[in-house]
Amino acid sequence: MISAQSHQQPLSGNKISQVLLTAIGIIAIVLFSSCELFKPISQGNPTDTKPDKEELDPIQGRRVYDPATGTYVLVQNAPTDPMDTVKWRDIPSSIEPPIYSTSAPVAPGPGGNPVNPIGVGEGNSQLLSSYNVSVVLPFLSDRYNSIDRRIAPNSTWALQFYNGMEMAFDELSEEGVALNVTVMDSKASEAEVTNLARSNRDLNEAHLVIGPYLRSNAAILANKVRSTGGVLVSPHSASSAVSAQNPNYIQVKPTLESHCQAIMQHVLANYKYDQIVLVAINDPNETMRFDYFQREYERLNGLTNTQPLKRLTIDSTRLDMQSTDLKPWFSFDRETVFIVPSWSKETFIYNFLRKLDLDRGQYQQVSVYGMPQWMDYERIDFDYYEKLNVHVSSSVFLDDLNPDIRAFKRRYYERYGEIPLEEAFVGYDVSKYFSKMLKRFGTKFQLQLEQNPEQLLHTKFEFQPIITPTTTGGMEFPQVERWENKYVNILRFQNYRFNKAE
Repeated sequence: MISAQSHQQPLSGNKISQVLLTAIGIIAIVLFSSCELFKPISQGNPTDTKPDKEELDPIQGRRVYDPATGTYVLVQNAPTDPMDTVKWRDIPSSIEPPIYSTSAPVAPGPGGNPVNPIGVGEGNSQLLSSYNVSVVLPFLSDRYNSIDRRIAPNSTWALQFYNGMEMAFDELSEEGVALNVTVMDSKASEAEVTNLARSNRDLNEAHLVIGPYLRSNAAILANKVRSTGGVLVSPHSASSAVSAQNPNYIQVKPTLESHCQAIMQHVLANYKYDQIVLVAINDPNETMRFDYFQREYERLNGLTNTQPLKRLTIDSTRLDMQSTDLKPWFSFDRETVFIVPSWSKETFIYNFLRKLDLDRGQYQQVSVYGMPQWMDYERIDFDYYEKLNVHVSSSVFLDDLNPDIRAFKRRYYERYGEIPLEEAFVGYDVSKYFSKMLKRFGTKFQLQLEQNPEQLLHTKFEFQPIITPTTTGGMEFPQVERWENKYVNILRFQNYRFNKAE
């Protein structure tokens, strides 16, 4: 058995036996209706020829609301921690038997509920009596430390996500949605996911696959469903380069380009183009993002009467901003809007905001638009966020005043004895939305995504097909690259918290 050293504090609230039962349960087959088991079919040869592009890591909050104290608390083992930084060591399996993923047969109940065709929908979508759903998440069961009797800290994301899924599946079962759900551990390993894609019978006959976490593993499963005819819903990866020309791939997290487009749309709805200043470090990886904003500005203006947006690049050797004069960039009679599509260097963002506040005149107004990672910064004085009217884009927004959010938190706490993180809400929303789409429209439900937007707990789903022209027919015969949720929340920092911007 492979285990991992862990310095996590002892679990509170939950007994270790409960954790073990949870760990075993989440990687075993879970049936939500009596049905026959999946049968293996052959797999095609996966291909992925599209080069990598820049990926925006979606925000995963470290600060969560504690209903007991009415305050926000810092989560030490937040899911932003790297997933592959745990130190490994071998321990004898005789000390304590390891936990294994299993696809052992589970007998259907009396009468059974086999997957039978009951009709044909649009685009030859098959309507069935029940649907096979495979869940592939990084539970890291192979890293369970049996000496300290603690689970791997980096499995938090998967455990919270699956807890949300479990709550959704229970509700779907009560609503008569027949799903045959199997759960597998990706172990955050390309080798493990590749092996599952090649030989696992459940994946071979899955109509819907949800997961995994890492982009490289999502690419493996995206190519898998392209050959089997299933549909992969990726809940985490925000990359635009997971799988080329794959209409069976659905991306829940908006890409970096979508974030930039949403920011530009919000800015132009409230300001004129000549009030805008784009800001980035003088590095190609950062300055290339300017093009996203320029193209969206031109698109919104119908490609007519568009001027180049003002651009400010900061020398990478002068990120302390001491020698940078920002006074010429301010307007005396109108508010100035600085858009800063940068997040990798927190010290730069801090120094830029501090210098903005120092250089502006007493009556000069300013707004700053930044990226979702800004909400996780720990060293920035949030007074600057307040004074400089900071806005950020985000794929997740949880309104603590929303009664549905409060009810979910209460149910989750009563069931699991802990506060739900963002990924619990995402797991719940993803499972409920796509299971209902599967039930309503059948195996090719993705063809109906664009016509079925829905406001959910953590965000709104507004899926669009990402179209690329073919080499022979241009846009006359378009190819669906993937389906992407294009909805991005724009949040404003006001009264020392982020709220939905008007």
